[in-house]
Amino acid sequence: MTTALGPEKAKNDNIASSENDIARLEASARSNLKLDNQGLPLVPQPSDHPDDPLNYNRWFKVYIAVLISGLAFMAQLGSALINPAFREMAKDLDVTVEQASYSTTVFILFGGVLSMFIVPFANVYGRRICYIIFIVIAVAGAFVSAAAPTYGGVITGRVFNGIGGSVPLGIGAATICDLFPQGERGLYMGFYTLAVTNGPHIAPIAGGYIAEQLGWRWCFWIPGIIQAAMWIVLLFTLPETLFSRKDHSMLEQKSYVQMLLFHGRVLDRKVHARDFLGSLRMARYAAVLLPSIWYMTANTYGSALFAVTGSQLAASVFHFDLPQTGLYMGVPLSIGCIIGEATAGWVSDAILNAYARRHEGYRKPEVRLYLIPLTTLLAVGTATYGYCIQTRRHWIDASVCMAISGLGTQVGTTMVYTYATDSYKPQSGEIGAVINLFKSVFAFNVGFYALPFGLSAGFDTAFSVLAAINLALLLPLFLLLWKGERIREWQGTPKDHADL
Repeated sequence: MTTALGPEKAKNDNIASSENDIARLEASARSNLKLDNQGLPLVPQPSDHPDDPLNYNRWFKVYIAVLISGLAFMAQLGSALINPAFREMAKDLDVTVEQASYSTTVFILFGGVLSMFIVPFANVYGRRICYIIFIVIAVAGAFVSAAAPTYGGVITGRVFNGIGGSVPLGIGAATICDLFPQGERGLYMGFYTLAVTNGPHIAPIAGGYIAEQLGWRWCFWIPGIIQAAMWIVLLFTLPETLFSRKDHSMLEQKSYVQMLLFHGRVLDRKVHARDFLGSLRMARYAAVLLPSIWYMTANTYGSALFAVTGSQLAASVFHFDLPQTGLYMGVPLSIGCIIGEATAGWVSDAILNAYARRHEGYRKPEVRLYLIPLTTLLAVGTATYGYCIQTRRHWIDASVCMAISGLGTQVGTTMVYTYATDSYKPQSGEIGAVINLFKSVFAFNVGFYALPFGLSAGFDTAFSVLAAINLALLLPLFLLLWKGERIREWQGTPKDHADL
């Protein structure tokens, strides 16, 4: 009996020993993981290198996020500060009000397209040098528009103003992703997207008073001067946030002056011609394409639509003067967006982290899409706003509808940026460029058809149709919420920048 049990006991002891070894290895692996304050693994895992942006001091990271958000805010504010003064600008330059509005839409177009070509350089030479060079271009464009005596000169300046403004709008999201792990990203991405969305909303509030007291040209001078001051600040305080965690030896050690003069590469890579299609290649992934398509209508029909029609409608329907027009165009949307962000970024992080605690630390990107129901307020606000305009209801009614639309727009903006970049973090630069391109090209066209459509079909019908388009394009996001993880697994993961 003893001899019969001996081998069996030895076998069981070996199994137990193997299980203990596995448990110890797993415990060791877990002990080497860096955890957040909730005891969950950080994603991505910070390296031990002091130059890793994930290892920066907390308040320094917050400062960088605020600075980048400020640059994006000023780019957007500079694009829309002139909006309440289209009528005055048109009179001085002897053009129509519709032609005057092109000074905003041309900024939007070039601000979206150029970021596609900047990202490949930002992924090799770094984020910092791109900010330094292109903010100078933005400032120069603003000053050209302010001083130009002709309509053609103003538009030319706005083209370069848009080109310069494309950097914080195109790679700002990538910079936020460089600094913060996934479980914290929603909060700071929310700050960034609030700046991007609210810049055009706050602009008319100041723009109306500036145009009345100083003249419409100061709507170009003032943002240019502020951007110039911010350029000096970033020149001395903005560090490089591009970092490779795969091989620290790939980082070239450069002096401050060499980095300033665009000398050499931050990563040991080369810029290839195919890289300029990298951003467009990201559009083949459903987790990027479908949110971008919905977001381009959200930004256009929840924000840009009010910007390009507000000046005309405020004067013809409510008989507002210039400062009143600016307040009408800016205050409701600003309030709506602030309320929207109060229910977006940090809420998204809380939901994501709660999911991770129940699923062994796995932060599923699709959890960000739980905010979808709140985004439907965009369509509700836009449609009812059109009704208020058509039936000549009190301006307060129209303002409330505008605020409701702004709330839905802001929630959707944060949701789209965080979901897409969570899905493919190493490609966050390309993803930001794709989102910005879709948004800008689609918003560029609204100035051509918004007022004519409203005047011919009635603003209640026209704005309801536009709201319905946005609502219909929200349906594919429900598909991602349901099957997004399986779709991402089926499509695979991009190989580019896997070390970032």
